[in-house]
Amino acid sequence: MRGVEMAKHRVKGLAFASVYVDDFEKAYRFYAEVLGLEKEYDMGSAACFFKLPDNTGLYLQGKNKAASYGEDTMRTAFVFSVESAEATYERLKAAGVRFIYAEPKHMGGDNYWFQFYDPAGNILEALGGK
Repeated sequence: MRGVEMAKHRVKGLAFASVYVDDFEKAYRFYAEVLGLEKEYDMGSAACFFKLPDNTGLYLQGKNKAASYGEDTMRTAFVFSVESAEATYERLKAAGVRFIYAEPKHMGGDNYWFQFYDPAGNILEALGGK
């Protein structure tokens, strides 16, 4: 019986990620046009929900002031799963996206990873095959 009770309050997945931005219109164009996310519905004049192919989602909320942070501040990031890290990197580079590293890093096997910024300065990541 204890095992059944424990299973009821375990995390079973990620429903969606929330991204808070200052300029909703600029961020919306980035997530929709540059990253190619599909908007599922609007949530007022400065928020929307994007549905991802794996049935999770991304909630984009505008009109937020970024918290001040220093070099030692911990931050949360999330990782997009992509088919090809190199192809995604090149597409984002052509769109003028800012990156943390000069190219995708090999993480072992057929896994390549890179970090980049959205227009509000949030750190995003991508992981996929070469």
